[in-house]
Amino acid sequence: MEKVINSYESLFIVDVSKGEETTEAAVNKFVSLIEANAEVIDVAKWGKRRLAYPINDMPEGYYVVVTFKSEP
Repeated sequence: MEKVINSYESLFIVDVSKGEETTEAAVNKFVSLIEANAEVIDVAKWGKRRLAYPINDMPEGYYVVVTFKSEP
């Protein structure tokens, strides 16, 4: 039977209150986790943006979209 490879897109938001270095480390951690289990097609770092409503009392977050291919 042939392996099924699907395309996925994951958007995650990182807390920016701890500084740029911590934010970048968190982004790299999650991208590395995806790379270990899938073929990464694109990593789009949208940057710091205001949230539509506060999440855990945080008004801003660092947005990242990762497009990848993986088995289901």
